[in-house]
Amino acid sequence: MRRPEKESHLLEFYGVECDHCVDMEPLADQVEKEIKFPIRRCEVWYSNENSELLQKIDRGSACGGVPFFYNKKTRSWICGATTLPNLKAWATGKPHERFLPPPKEEFDVMSEIIDFYNKLRKEEIDYVKEILEFLKKLQDEGIKRMNLRTETQSTEK
Repeated sequence: MRRPEKESHLLEFYGVECDHCVDMEPLADQVEKEIKFPIRRCEVWYSNENSELLQKIDRGSACGGVPFFYNKKTRSWICGATTLPNLKAWATGKPHERFLPPPKEEFDVMSEIIDFYNKLRKEEIDYVKEILEFLKKLQDEGIKRMNLRTETQSTEK
């Protein structure tokens, strides 16, 4: 994910561990490419500054959560995960729905992709553990052989 300049009028508020925020990342990236303008990403769970900005913008907690998309030029917003056409309409200042979750099938596909990615990560971690175990055995075997040589050399003297 590239770092957009701070001056962008398009803001996305998200939380690091938020599944819906993760689901929206590829859509936000695609909108950026299509409109050729960045969306400023603001993580709110670990940044007091961004959290305060979200509270200021989301007056009265109309949304009250993340992901939350805000267009400073039009003062329009979207609460929660949404569809690509709705997100693009919001970004370009066109009429859009504030609450329009993606269809269930879209969520299912995104969930499958995320599950697949997490499985790959787990397999990579398991593979690294296997390599480390092998290297530890190799090291232990080398120490044993070195000790044997040392003992053999000591008894020969």
